[in-house]
Amino acid sequence: MVPSYLYLVLLVMIPLIVGFGSFFIPNARSCRQFSAIFLWVQLALVAFLLRSLLSGDVTVMNFYLGFSADRISAFFIVLVTFMMACATTHADYFFATEEAQNIGMPGRSHRKFYAATNLFLVAMTYVFICDSLGYLWISVEATTLTSAYLVYYDKTKNSLEATWKYLMICTVAIGFALLGTVFIFASSQNGAIPGGSLYISDLIAHADQLNFPLLKLGFMFCLIGYGTKAGVFPLYSWMPDAYSEAPAPASAMLAGALINVSLFAIWRVKQIIAASAMHSLIEQTVTIMGVITIIAGSLLLIRQQSFKRMWAYSSIENTGLMLVAIGMNFGGLFLLHAINHSFAKVTLFLVSGDIIHASGTKKLGHLQGVLKACPLWGVLLALATFALTGCPPFGSFLSEMTLLLAMADAGRFALVAILVIAIGVSFVAICVHVGRILFGGPKAKFSAYKPVRASVIPAILICCSLAMGTLVNSNFWINLK
Repeated sequence: MVPSYLYLVLLVMIPLIVGFGSFFIPNARSCRQFSAIFLWVQLALVAFLLRSLLSGDVTVMNFYLGFSADRISAFFIVLVTFMMACATTHADYFFATEEAQNIGMPGRSHRKFYAATNLFLVAMTYVFICDSLGYLWISVEATTLTSAYLVYYDKTKNSLEATWKYLMICTVAIGFALLGTVFIFASSQNGAIPGGSLYISDLIAHADQLNFPLLKLGFMFCLIGYGTKAGVFPLYSWMPDAYSEAPAPASAMLAGALINVSLFAIWRVKQIIAASAMHSLIEQTVTIMGVITIIAGSLLLIRQQSFKRMWAYSSIENTGLMLVAIGMNFGGLFLLHAINHSFAKVTLFLVSGDIIHASGTKKLGHLQGVLKACPLWGVLLALATFALTGCPPFGSFLSEMTLLLAMADAGRFALVAILVIAIGVSFVAICVHVGRILFGGPKAKFSAYKPVRASVIPAILICCSLAMGTLVNSNFWINLK
């Protein structure tokens, strides 16, 4: 029997060792393969350590003061680790292709990239097991600092600008989250908890006794702070630049993992609100903010000129869907859509990176004829697009439809109608852009470098999305707590 406090070490031991060890591996190729292999080992380890939560045998695991996990956080840890393992495995091919084209960074930069990647995973893992608002804030801030190098990796003028924009906007935003944390702590000092508390479990247990004006103010500041990192409208301005300038594996990590982390932080604070007697107003605010984010993301998709920026605006739309689930207090549906969005979006960024490498351009106006130039990548791009936009039988269709039905059951018919229209707009916009990329004769010089090897991870993720859409029982996710 493993002592509970050792879980804090075991859950991050491998990425911590690999992160620091990456600096001492002289060969760049060995560093890439070493990191990828051990992240799959990390996935197996976290699934083993959290098996009791994943299976439902226990509902909460307490590790140490201020650290615990429930079923939703356990699933998120496994999801984020899986996404990071997929992205780093594909990155071996991606960087090897750059070396073959003589356009990539030197091996030393590769080692820094993998060190940052593994430390980024450590920070994200701790976000999911924090039972203290203070530790939660520190962990979310750590994800910003550890992921900044992933955006800066190419060391171009544009990547430097995107990195500073990412750091400055998210650091200011996280300051708002800190202020919100202070207000929530102050709300617990009014006789509810002697001396006050930052422990989320304590705040939930005494939610009805907290000072609600201070609690409400604190939540709104946290929503602004953590919502900025998630790309909630209108606080998304860093996202298109960062996604566009980061290398494709890093863009996949930001879209498939970081968004989930930021929204989970909102979910944890929202649990305190949901336990109070005056939760209705805040829940309506969060839901409406999610709907506005969906509408904005959908409209921004209509006029796009950059391949990767298009997927960034799609992430804004999906952030809105997950925020609606959080506002409606559907934790299981928030997790379900996070899983499906991650599968599709990581696939799209990895395939898009390969296409950009092969064609030499990321401008949508210069990309077409991918199906003719490389049928395998064209098929994967089409399938991933359908998965992202919520077409059956992919998992996103299940999560979006289940969320819409749950909202209809709650009497939110007007919001359901708005969401259906917004989702329809995004579907048409994305399909028009991707259709132009897929069909016709290739405009750019297109050279496919080992497309079969480059398609392994995207194909696995597409199969996962299909499995989520055809084999999963939606009632399990609706009732998941």
